[in-house]
Amino acid sequence: MKRFFAFAAAFAIVVIAGTTEVTAQRAKDDGVLRILAIGNSFSDDGMEYLPLLLDNMGIENVEVARLYVGGCSLEQHMAFYDQQKAPYQFYYSATKRFNAPKAKTNIRLGHPEANLWQKTSGVSLIDALTWGEWDIITMQQVSGLSGIYDSYQPHLNRLVEVVKRYQPHAKIAWQMTWAYSTDSQHGDFPRYGRNQQQMLDAIYASVYAMLEEVDFDYIIPSGTAVQSLRMSAVNNQPLDMTRDGYHMDLGAGRYTLSCVWYETLIKPYTRKSMMGNTLYTNLGNVHVTEHNAPYFHKAAKKATKKPFKPRKIKHNRK
Repeated sequence: MKRFFAFAAAFAIVVIAGTTEVTAQRAKDDGVLRILAIGNSFSDDGMEYLPLLLDNMGIENVEVARLYVGGCSLEQHMAFYDQQKAPYQFYYSATKRFNAPKAKTNIRLGHPEANLWQKTSGVSLIDALTWGEWDIITMQQVSGLSGIYDSYQPHLNRLVEVVKRYQPHAKIAWQMTWAYSTDSQHGDFPRYGRNQQQMLDAIYASVYAMLEEVDFDYIIPSGTAVQSLRMSAVNNQPLDMTRDGYHMDLGAGRYTLSCVWYETLIKPYTRKSMMGNTLYTNLGNVHVTEHNAPYFHKAAKKATKKPFKPRKIKHNRK
């Protein structure tokens, strides 16, 4: 855990350390940051708007991808690996700066388009890990078990081991997810007494326990940013920034998470904050406009500074 906090405090720049026998041979100094998420619908929520945010900010040297199986737990990820299955949908967003061929795997995509998601199916964990050299790889627990640390192990240790075997130079990040809405009907909410604060406290306790056992380079404080918004004027009770009691709202919810992911993983590389970006959307129950966007920017920024401390967000319109 000391390693994580020291790294976060220093805002160290990610350095591409080199290539390995199992990765595509790429130049170390090509100037492109590559991020892969191993996740489920909650990583979809976190990453969906990242390409649009990058485009809005004029950033041309970041490449993002994600592996998706709905409701996938750490245990299930490892079961797919052990059984050599390829059940994932693979989403990929290219950068404008880099257009070299990837390694030969089962991943089949059309011509990459900058800052736009492409999707293909039938991909395995190994396909993604051997597609090229990744600088940051993220993971998370399925939401219903996110506050139960006993469910993390031994699967988390095994997943980290596999990732390090194929991508020894990659930094490892953990998405700390959010508690459900106050009236959520999710089947796992009773595990936490159907109490949002109890669930959030359990998530924090699990992440603290995890950091005592596993070295992570980044913690993505998605749950803290969401909880800060729930304490603020922009919250939309009883949905609490969700669209169904647990998945993020298609507007402000996903937008805020993209800001959190950017500020945590990409800002240390670009040295450019997402504060003041002008990406807006009329999707979802809570739209993002020039008037309320500062709430979401501030929630993301404050969470990255203090990942375990939600705070009421204030904004005075001029």
